[in-house]
Amino acid sequence: MRSAECGTLRTPNSQLATQMNPWSALTIADVLNQFNDSETLAYDTAKGDANSASLPDIIGKVMDQVVGAYANAGRLIDLSTGLAPAGGTIPAEEKNRAIAVARWKYLLAIPTGKSLAENRADDAKAAETYWLALAKREIKGPGGVTIARPGRHIHTHSFDGMGQT
Repeated sequence: MRSAECGTLRTPNSQLATQMNPWSALTIADVLNQFNDSETLAYDTAKGDANSASLPDIIGKVMDQVVGAYANAGRLIDLSTGLAPAGGTIPAEEKNRAIAVARWKYLLAIPTGKSLAENRADDAKAAETYWLALAKREIKGPGGVTIARPGRHIHTHSFDGMGQT
């Protein structure tokens, strides 16, 4: 792991950093490539409507959701480089989950997509449940490395009250 304070890569297994996929951007093309024919038609129809939802905005919000989960989990680090990830990126392991959520939210937001969104709800809800569990540190997620968040202190009963008579 790379410590932000000292800037050095520390890992018990030197292969750990190279085994992890890097953080990368989620693009409109990534999401559109996962649309089926009906969803593509709904997207094409909604593109011309000025009042329609913006897929880039939805993708940005989903990426913020992923980064927020990783930040709350103390995992805001790109293990492939040992550095803090670049802005506008998510872990490569999260791309499919992020696509599922972005696709579902977009379909819900356009008039012709609501019925199509029903078929995508389970995948999106599973992804959001995963991110919530990750943020709560109920699971470790990819790589299984957690970094303590600043301001968090560990208290143990064996040291509490030490020196008191």
